[in-house]
Amino acid sequence: MIRKLAFDEVVEAVDRLSTEEKSDLLHLLQRRLADQERSRLAADIKEARAEFAAGKAQLLDIDALTAELQE
Repeated sequence: MIRKLAFDEVVEAVDRLSTEEKSDLLHLLQRRLADQERSRLAADIKEARAEFAAGKAQLLDIDALTAELQE
């Protein structure tokens, strides 16, 4: 079974990496975060389209949206 590392253990492990390894890790994490954000946005868009198709949402122009947000 793989043991889950605590945050402070991860930070300590990163401190032991070389500068190049830290840079590679940083780029890897940035790509993974971007991928996760794209996946989350895609899921939100899919949900919004399904709600619109089911008649649970409506299109608003910018003035109507602004007015609704100020309520």
